[in-house]
Amino acid sequence: MSGKTSRRIIVRATAEQLLAHPTRQAHIMKELAAYLLEQKMVNDVDLVINDLIRELADVSGTMLVSVTSAHSLNDAVRKELTQSLQKATGATDVVLSETIDTDLLGGLIARTPDAELDLSVRTKLKRLSAIK
Repeated sequence: MSGKTSRRIIVRATAEQLLAHPTRQAHIMKELAAYLLEQKMVNDVDLVINDLIRELADVSGTMLVSVTSAHSLNDAVRKELTQSLQKATGATDVVLSETIDTDLLGGLIARTPDAELDLSVRTKLKRLSAIK
């Protein structure tokens, strides 16, 4: 019986390889991409990447967080956000990837593979305008 390998098994195997061979990460990711193409799983790429990030975080204790803010984060905000995320998730390490989006007006949006924390002024103004 030849069946499609589950996304979970693919992710676990890839995470194991990435952690075992850190100097070969680019090659491992190319192999993953080729496998997904070969197995006609291109539509699952976003899911696989999110699952892989989550798996690596679970195994290593490191959480990757994409932070979008209207202005550069200062050290105090960065530290408070990191500590809050560690406390809420149990992650031993939080790595922030920061992006500036002036359309937010102020505040920030923090995204993990599992959740989003939207503290932007833009969203708060939209919520206020929706109240009638």
